[in-house]
Amino acid sequence: MKDYIKSPIFTPIIVLIMWSLLMNIIFIFYPETLRDVVKEGNLTENLTSFCYLILFLAFALFYKPFMKNKSSKIDFVIFIFFALCALLREMGIQHMLASKDTTAFKSRFFLNPNNPWHEKVIAGLILLIVLAAVIFMAVKYGKHLIISFFKLNPTTWSIATLCTMGVFGKFVDRFPANYERYTGSDLAQALKDTLEVVEETSEMFLPITATIILWQYWVIKKNA
Repeated sequence: MKDYIKSPIFTPIIVLIMWSLLMNIIFIFYPETLRDVVKEGNLTENLTSFCYLILFLAFALFYKPFMKNKSSKIDFVIFIFFALCALLREMGIQHMLASKDTTAFKSRFFLNPNNPWHEKVIAGLILLIVLAAVIFMAVKYGKHLIISFFKLNPTTWSIATLCTMGVFGKFVDRFPANYERYTGSDLAQALKDTLEVVEETSEMFLPITATIILWQYWVIKKNA
């Protein structure tokens, strides 16, 4: 089993299998109520919240490999920070910070004079902190991740899986609106419902994939 965990394709395959299984369950058992399944407060959102609970439990269980030196401890804190940001976004912090707008963290929010200045300051500070953390990690590990990806490093491939899930989910989320903007026609409602299920379940697998990464990294370091 340990040899399978150390394989670079372990996480991509496990995630694809579980994701496909979940979507098949939804499409088979809820074919007529897809919109209800992905509504706020319903099945997918509750499952996503539960997945984040598992992720934070994983941080508590698999922390030891990050406690070896100051640098890895800082990384561990940043990883928890990223997970917390993702959870807050899932809980709708972008809507909570905008009392007179639909969402914060977009250029139109900062340019709209009707939005209170203190909300812009708070949203701007949050964005700057997140951006600083992303840049810090990119500078620190960017070159290593590129090189180790082609060397089939299992952790790097797992991180690539996580990033791919995030980008893919965002693409699917924006596809209906972009399609309507560039073609002038709307997608069929059945296709919209299907895409929403794909997008919502992909977001659910962000914390699941992160949990697998922590577990995989812990196993690799434990048996190094």
